Amino acid sequence: MGLLSSVLQQGSWAAIVAGALLAGIPAALFLIFVLMQRRREREAHLQTVTNSRRDAAIVEASGEGIFELDADGIVRYANPAAARMLGYNPEDLLGIDYSKLVTSAESDPNITDAVRSARYTTDMRRGVGAMLKRKDGRLRPVEYRVVPLHANGRSVGTLFTFADITERVRTDAMLHDMQATAKIGAWEYLPDNERLIWSDEIYRIHELPLGAPIDFKQIFKMYDAADEARVGHVWREALEEGRNYDVEVRMHTPRGRTAWVHIIGKAERFNGRTLRIHGIMQDVTDRRLADQKLRETRDFFASTLDAMPVMVLYVNADGAVTYCNKPTAEWWRKPVEQIIGRQLTDLVDADYYERLRPRIAAVLAGSVQSFTESSEISGRRVDWQVHCIPECTTEGRVRGFFSLMHDLSELKRLEARLVQAQKMEAVGQLTGGIAHDFNNLLGVVIGNLQLLERGLADPQQVRKVSTAMRAAMRGADLTRRLLAFARRQILEPEVVDLNRHLKGLDELLHRTLGDSIEIRVEPIENLWLTRVDPGQIESAILNLAINARDAMPHGGTLTIATHNRVLDTQFCADHPGLEPGHYVCISVTDTGVGIAPDMLGNVFEPFFTTKEHGKGTGLGLSMVLGLAKQSGGTATIESKVGDGTTVHLLLPRCHEALSRRDDTGMYRFMPGGRETILVVEDDPDLRETSSATLHSLGYRIIQARNPEHALEVLAGDDAVDLLFTDIMMPGGMLGPTLAQRARELRPAINVLFTTGYANNNVLASGTSVSNSDVLSKPFRTEDLAQRIRHLLDREVRVA
Repeated sequence: MGLLSSVLQQGSWAAIVAGALLAGIPAALFLIFVLMQRRREREAHLQTVTNSRRDAAIVEASGEGIFELDADGIVRYANPAAARMLGYNPEDLLGIDYSKLVTSAESDPNITDAVRSARYTTDMRRGVGAMLKRKDGRLRPVEYRVVPLHANGRSVGTLFTFADITERVRTDAMLHDMQATAKIGAWEYLPDNERLIWSDEIYRIHELPLGAPIDFKQIFKMYDAADEARVGHVWREALEEGRNYDVEVRMHTPRGRTAWVHIIGKAERFNGRTLRIHGIMQDVTDRRLADQKLRETRDFFASTLDAMPVMVLYVNADGAVTYCNKPTAEWWRKPVEQIIGRQLTDLVDADYYERLRPRIAAVLAGSVQSFTESSEISGRRVDWQVHCIPECTTEGRVRGFFSLMHDLSELKRLEARLVQAQKMEAVGQLTGGIAHDFNNLLGVVIGNLQLLERGLADPQQVRKVSTAMRAAMRGADLTRRLLAFARRQILEPEVVDLNRHLKGLDELLHRTLGDSIEIRVEPIENLWLTRVDPGQIESAILNLAINARDAMPHGGTLTIATHNRVLDTQFCADHPGLEPGHYVCISVTDTGVGIAPDMLGNVFEPFFTTKEHGKGTGLGLSMVLGLAKQSGGTATIESKVGDGTTVHLLLPRCHEALSRRDDTGMYRFMPGGRETILVVEDDPDLRETSSATLHSLGYRIIQARNPEHALEVLAGDDAVDLLFTDIMMPGGMLGPTLAQRARELRPAINVLFTTGYANNNVLASGTSVSNSDVLSKPFRTEDLAQRIRHLLDREVRVA
């Protein structure tokens, strides 16, 4: 075979044949060999041509631009893609220096050197950042490669390929802007070399310079102490077990900013080893702050709705409850968690839901529904006002409805209480007006009867005057009861121990109630003190005892007990005017017939009585309640038919020292004097009667029909030792104002007031007026004489 090859290499056919014969090769065998060799040569040539055509087609169809440059950088071939990118025809590019078509960018300033130096090396050069100069003057960014071409061991030029990356640059810019806008960046960690790679946005999130070395310890120290251990744990799981993780942590940047970041990581493993961990990090501080603000707003409105005395419910279009406030949960006696998500039909009574069904259908159709409902709760009837309001989308579709239920029971109770208070106020005003005029009349009658009594010697006439006097005093007692109910009586309160007063009443109660009533007094030890008018409280207890006696016609037991009580806000809410705190309580209990429930609410009203006609005035309990309220307390009653009645008299605790004034009785001794007294009274009969009474006691009297007349007298030269004036007078000037004006004219003058009724506001107007300076109408001569003498003697002692 080596010999044939050497023969074939001789060149011409004649030479080949001669060589073959000299070599002793048979002609036929030689011919076959030659034919086979030529065939191989033709096939190799055809393959070369085919490959050349295929390569040319690939180059022509390539989407990348291709320049073939000679050793001087002159274009000797340009494919269609290159011409298209530059805006030329392919033939127009031939013979052009490539440097006029391609310029370097800041990112790759040595492109020209790369092309020039390619002739000296066999290495391929590549880069990004070159700019194509289009025929129209526009520049397009490209990614390029420079490949040196060599033949027979020497450089024959370069192959310069390039791809238009305008769209990729635009996409990269959009991605960069998107990451900056969303505050999201990418990261990658390679465990083999412990290299952590960040995108620019993650550097900005951590407030570190771009490209700064990343120190793991420094990064972990940025995380909040509460999150550092958790982040370390999930990171170790990713490295050791290849687990993906998703954590949200708080971090503190070097500039002092507190931020929340959301980190998502995915581990890639091979043969049980983690090769790469990559993921994203997003700054979610704004979202966390918004969530916190939303949560605070939600909690605020939830607390507001929970504090409202209204049941608020939201039901969606499918009939499921998606919200309820605390009053609603308390109404159903279920935790909120057991209500949310349940169907309304599961929470309400079936019959009640059937009544509601048409209204629910109407509200889901977009109509507001308002109606009232009634329920029976713990034996009492409760009235509800219900408002159902649809909630619609912007397109007008009803998504559900709000239900607002308000308990009207308290409102109706308050309305009833207001009506009762207005009625009592009207009765009180009427009572006060009547008592004022009636006391003036009784004052005239009693005063004149006493004047007559002092001049009579005939026992029969004295007896008749005494009978008339008793009737007048009964009338005076009746007006006192009316005034007590109206809370316009004149009180002289002092600090008292009620246990002590109960001991003093024991004999009087036995004498009043008779032997058929067993009296039990049960005072508690260490009873608190209270401030009250001692005479009025004794009268109130006596009234309660008499009522108890009448309720036990066949005898029974009367128990009077004292207690210390602490009243809470609930009790005081049911009894307007009371303040929570410490109270002294007197309880009067009988074993009588009791009071029917339907009458129990009216027993404190004036003129209401459960006794037979003619056997009661109906003012006893109203007087007790009036005294208690005027003293800052109240009175309550409990009763059951057949089991008796208990009345509780509640008075505020007093922390002052106990009064030690001895009780005084009514004395017949009537001291007089020779001082001058100015009597001011608008009622002429009463003025005349009072003047006559004082004159009979030896005093010099000056009368004044009104305050203006009195001031004229005081402005004159007449000596006046004491001003005796009515409090309530027509004309606009009241007694206290007159006293103030009088003391401006006569600073040393004494003043004694008298009134048929007055309230505390009137007594407080003008000068400082105490109850000890007031004498209530109608008054006896003994009372007037002692009060006048007391004031005049007090002045003498002071002087």
